[in-house]
Amino acid sequence: MKKYLLALGLIVTSLTATANQLSPETDSPFKPKMSVSLDYIPAANNMYGVTFAPYHYDRDYASWGYYIGYAASQKEDLNVPEPGEGYTKDTMWRFGLSYSLTSNFSLYGGATSYNHESHYTNNIVPFIVDGEPVWEEESDTTWGAEIGLRYMMDFGLMIGAGYNSASESAVISIGYAM
Repeated sequence: MKKYLLALGLIVTSLTATANQLSPETDSPFKPKMSVSLDYIPAANNMYGVTFAPYHYDRDYASWGYYIGYAASQKEDLNVPEPGEGYTKDTMWRFGLSYSLTSNFSLYGGATSYNHESHYTNNIVPFIVDGEPVWEEESDTTWGAEIGLRYMMDFGLMIGAGYNSASESAVISIGYAM
């Protein structure tokens, strides 16, 4: 008896997990959009980047979308004793899903990969003609999550704000949706 109740319960719950049936009408309010935004991430080294966020491409799941973004900082000089040289550079990859709460507001969240690189010389120059110092590199990758909110105005301007746990900073975006 328990097996039949369990089977019946699984069948009932799986029926509600299927996609909506595609309606035959072609003039629905469905409008796919793609937003391109410029991002500012005030981490240890200020990072600037770009995010691509297509959404509403599947009529059955019109409220869902996804995004991918990349940000990088400029090279920041390291304090190393002379004649050494050194710099640091930060990069970040962001990717995840978005869900439209209303026609103008959408919530997004996903994973991030924050990479902090240090490049420096070891102050040893080989005794050869045109000898160059040997460069060494250290890299530290931190994985994290982010969550945020996007607001799209009717004429396409989009602004967004969120929090990123990998860099422990905000993510501020401004862009355009087509």
